[in-house]
Amino acid sequence: MCFINQNPSISYFDIVYKSATVIIAACNVLFALWIFWNKTKKDDSNKEKDRKILWFKVLLLDYNLKYFYTFFDKLETGLSNLKNHNLSQADKEAIESAAADDFIVLRRKFTDTLLAIDKSLYDRVLTYSDDLQSSISSAIFDGGINLSHNPKYDEVISEKLTEIKTNIINLLFCYRG
Repeated sequence: MCFINQNPSISYFDIVYKSATVIIAACNVLFALWIFWNKTKKDDSNKEKDRKILWFKVLLLDYNLKYFYTFFDKLETGLSNLKNHNLSQADKEAIESAAADDFIVLRRKFTDTLLAIDKSLYDRVLTYSDDLQSSISSAIFDGGINLSHNPKYDEVISEKLTEIKTNIINLLFCYRG
C-alpha cells in the first residue's frame, strides 16, 4: 500500500505552520531558561553585595569606626606639639615616633578589618593613610617648613589631616559592596 498524501487537506502551509509553532515553542523555552539563569545570577550577586554590606556595617561601622576617630583626635593632639618654638631634633623624632605608633594602631584596629570585607577598599584606605604618614614625616623633618608658624602648620598638617580623613570617610560612605 502506498501512502502518498492521502489526506489532501494537509498542505505545505500546514507543515510550515506546525514547524514554525514548534520552533517558536522551543525558542520560548530557551528564552525562559535564559531569563531564569540571569535572574539567579543577579540574585546571587545581590546576595553577595548584601552580605558584604552587612559585614561592613557590623565589623567596621559598629565596632571599629571609633578607632578611626580616636586615631585622628590623638594624632592631631600629638602633632600640635610641633607648634612649639625651638623644638630639638630629638623632640621632632619623638613626635614622629608617636605618630608612627598611632598609624600602627590605626592599621591593626581599623584598616586591617577592611581586608576581610573588600580588598580594594582596604588598599585605597591603606594608600591614604600611608600617604598621610609620609607627608607628616617629611613635613616634620623638612628644615624649610616652620611648623611653629600657625598658618604654615595649618597648611601642611591640619589641612592634610582633614583632607585624608574626609577622603576615607567618603570611601566608606560610597561603599556599595
